[in-house]
Amino acid sequence: MGFFNKRFRNITILVIIIVLCIIAATLTFRDYNFVRGSQSGLMDFFGPAQERVFTFFSPVGRLFDGIRDYVNLREKYLALEQENQKLRKDYAQLVNLRIENRALRELLDMDLREDQVTQPAKVIGFYQSRFQSEAMLNVGKRQGVEEGMAVINDQGLVGIVSFAGDSSCRVRLINDPASSIGARILTSRALGVVEGTGDKRVKLGYIHRDAHVFVGDMVITSELSENVPPEILIGRIQYVAEDPDDVYKQIEIEPFADFKSLEYVMVIKSW
Repeated sequence: MGFFNKRFRNITILVIIIVLCIIAATLTFRDYNFVRGSQSGLMDFFGPAQERVFTFFSPVGRLFDGIRDYVNLREKYLALEQENQKLRKDYAQLVNLRIENRALRELLDMDLREDQVTQPAKVIGFYQSRFQSEAMLNVGKRQGVEEGMAVINDQGLVGIVSFAGDSSCRVRLINDPASSIGARILTSRALGVVEGTGDKRVKLGYIHRDAHVFVGDMVITSELSENVPPEILIGRIQYVAEDPDDVYKQIEIEPFADFKSLEYVMVIKSW
């Protein structure tokens, strides 16, 4: 009961303050001299009550300020995300200019670069299990395709030719447990190895724990691979962790290539 009486008293004081402020403002506007002398007294008299009201409503004001700040931060985050997507697209286009081939020329009306020898191919099979992640292509030794050659599409690296027949070949996708490809982090230039796992995740291994690694950074092929051209997009880092007992970081990447929607690819025969 005492709580409600106290709250009623505070509300009553607040109403009186509002009414007196309105009267004071009106009289001040009309420039009554006697009001000017009383304004200071009113402020001193109602100062403690005004402080209580301010203390009562301050948390509410801070709450609304926090909501406004959150909305502004989210808008900035979305703007940065759009900018990041644009940068990724621009970089992908720049890298693809170095590995463009006949298939891209036919699909996108691009001119073929003379320093690239490639073979367009169509995916005619897809096999995925805990121990295997492969695709079958409709090209083989008759078209100059050999084991160890890199396979790409317009999104990035798809895999490596693991077996070549006369007119078809198998491609070991980069999420295959047996896949191992030399790679480099784009910003720090740190060298590592991209490896597949049994649960179809893709990891970046052999990156020292002292190296600077950021979620969202891109991973590309390194120049140390014998059959894979450098600077082909592989994926984006989506997870980074450290183990005190391990000298290397635990890094997981999200491949740019969508393996389940593969249709046309390119085999890089030489560069």
